[in-house]
Amino acid sequence: MQPKPEVCPERSILEARFHADVRVYRDAIDRLDACPPKDFEVVYEAAERARLAFENARLALNRHIAEHGCGEPNPLSL
Repeated sequence: MQPKPEVCPERSILEARFHADVRVYRDAIDRLDACPPKDFEVVYEAAERARLAFENARLALNRHIAEHGCGEPNPLSL
């Protein structure tokens, strides 16, 4: 039995940030689906900010993995 490879601390932080941003984005989409028409613009802008944060977190995680070589990307992070 081989020892479990050590987890890269920076990768763990980036993955946590990615998963947190996914949750925020998902919640923003749910709010967008449920918002009254008068609130659409404000809720849409919040959803767009959440989407950009998610995209940036995904890119940062994938860039770190590619540059640091600390393992294959998690399929959920692609």
